[in-house]
Amino acid sequence: MDKIRLACLFCDREDFDGVSKLPSDWFAVDEVQTYEESIREAELSDTKISVFDWYTHLGVCPECQQAELLPTELSA
Repeated sequence: MDKIRLACLFCDREDFDGVSKLPSDWFAVDEVQTYEESIREAELSDTKISVFDWYTHLGVCPECQQAELLPTELSA
């Protein structure tokens, strides 16, 4: 299986870059690009990719679930 480069929607943590499986405590994880696409160099003329899009999967880490999502649910 290819490496998973998991990033959080809310924070800039990189400790899940290169894991072999998705952690069960992350929320709403979606695959956004392949591993090959994530390591491809961005060219100036390429508007489809950004040098900041290094991840293959994007979701919400457990810490941001507590800080960003749960306060919204509690106030509803």
